[in-house]
Amino acid sequence: MTTIEKIARMDVLCSNKSVTLTLNKLNIDRNLIEVFAKDVEKEYVILLAARTSRTKNQDAIDAAIYD
Repeated sequence: MTTIEKIARMDVLCSNKSVTLTLNKLNIDRNLIEVFAKDVEKEYVILLAARTSRTKNQDAIDAAIYD
């Protein structure tokens, strides 16, 4: 019952291609980033994402940008 209660409170569940649970850590594959704005480099988009991320609140998406 405890596990069901924990799952009910989750906002995001991440799994890999084989649908097994991961290490509870998000990663960004820089090779898969697509930039649709004209004359904007991928590295610049990553830099902007890092500038808007915060390390204080321990958010998984923000942590993925810094890793």
